[in-house]
Amino acid sequence: MSTESAFDYIETIQIGDHPTDIVYHRFANKSFLLITQRQKVTNVYTVRNQAAGEPGGAGGGGGSNRIYAIKHTFGAASDEAEAAIRYLMNFINKDDEIVITLGLKEVDKGSLDQIGALLRKIV
Repeated sequence: MSTESAFDYIETIQIGDHPTDIVYHRFANKSFLLITQRQKVTNVYTVRNQAAGEPGGAGGGGGSNRIYAIKHTFGAASDEAEAAIRYLMNFINKDDEIVITLGLKEVDKGSLDQIGALLRKIV
């Protein structure tokens, strides 16, 4: 029996009183990122850096210049989740498409900064 993981990265971190599961996997043309405190997939968003493929676009350069197209594809959609995803994208220096599920019980800057610091290391 193999002990090799099916994903590139799996960890549970403590954010406040909530255990937070983070799963990341890189595929050939996109990445998958699951962040949940609910032990399930609550929603799915597809995020693409619009400027990455355009001549003179922002590409992987400074995070504040990136323009993201976010498409909700499953579960409950909310402006709060979309804003949190946009904030977390500042910690990720990737131009390929990312499929993200975000199921946090509380969305605040401290929690997002803690998740973002981890994302900066693993993505």
